[in-house]
Amino acid sequence: MGAWMSGLSESAFIADLGPRERSAWRFLATLLVGLVGGALAALVVGVVMVFAAAFATGLFNADPTVVRHNINTLLDGQTSSTGAILLMTVTAITNGTLAVAFVGFAALFADRQAQSYVTVAPQIRWSLLAWGLIASGLVLGPIVWLGQAFDPHAPPPPLFSLNHTLQGQIGYAVASIVLLVLAAAAEEVLFRGWLLRQSAAVTRNPFVLMAINGVLFSAVHGEFAPDAFLTRAVMGAGFVYMTLRTGGIEFSTGAHAANNIIIVLLLEPLSLKSAPSTGLSADALLQDAFLLLSYLALTELTVRFRPLRRWTGVDQVPLPEATAAAAQFS
Repeated sequence: MGAWMSGLSESAFIADLGPRERSAWRFLATLLVGLVGGALAALVVGVVMVFAAAFATGLFNADPTVVRHNINTLLDGQTSSTGAILLMTVTAITNGTLAVAFVGFAALFADRQAQSYVTVAPQIRWSLLAWGLIASGLVLGPIVWLGQAFDPHAPPPPLFSLNHTLQGQIGYAVASIVLLVLAAAAEEVLFRGWLLRQSAAVTRNPFVLMAINGVLFSAVHGEFAPDAFLTRAVMGAGFVYMTLRTGGIEFSTGAHAANNIIIVLLLEPLSLKSAPSTGLSADALLQDAFLLLSYLALTELTVRFRPLRRWTGVDQVPLPEATAAAAQFS
């Protein structure tokens, strides 16, 4: 286990860190300018999108006293596929705008290429992202579906309840996949891209990196119920492992998106409201343990199995000595 985990400390993704990443003023400047500039850009884009959608659908053709109600109805993803898709669109675009602006400022202050927060491969490995999406979906999707199928109190899947036509269901599914991949990419470049590299400039201990990133990732989502908070922290830790092991955020972006897609297709539509807490039960802890172990296993399969390394582009990145030696036996 020691040699296995030490490989994370030697990850190519954090191998080029230096004094720039350890500079306190650069860190503070990035936080201040990046967050303020990114948030303002995201706010402007989000407001423009909502008002454009409201005008396009004629929701402003009413008494001014009901305009706010009309906009809230438009963004109600719980009752219609149109509202759900619009809410996902606004989320994806605003999160993406914030992430692009923030990473742009971070790259400027650190005098780095923006791609260094995405991957150390010569170019973005889209096949690795697709594999993360497919593999995580194949592992987690059937489990969630079976859980819903055998739960007599489970509501119908949003895929079928929000739209009762085949065309509408296909549209909702395709929109969910595209938009949630974009939303996941925005979060990954911020947390597993910039934040992970900043943390690794201070410590290379993989357990500390996974803990810091997981906790902050969960905290930013604003759900502090023990069950929801722990699940997101576990996910964040798993995504750190993926990023360090594969040398970029492509695989973690796919896995992250798969999780969100499964939720909006099978469990509940995207909502601005926090889900009610079910408490930190033994079942919840087992689910979190399974989630983390599945992330670790899928990552190791990808890194060690030669056909997958070649297809996904993981072989474009130098592997730590311990991993490289193990991969020779694949």
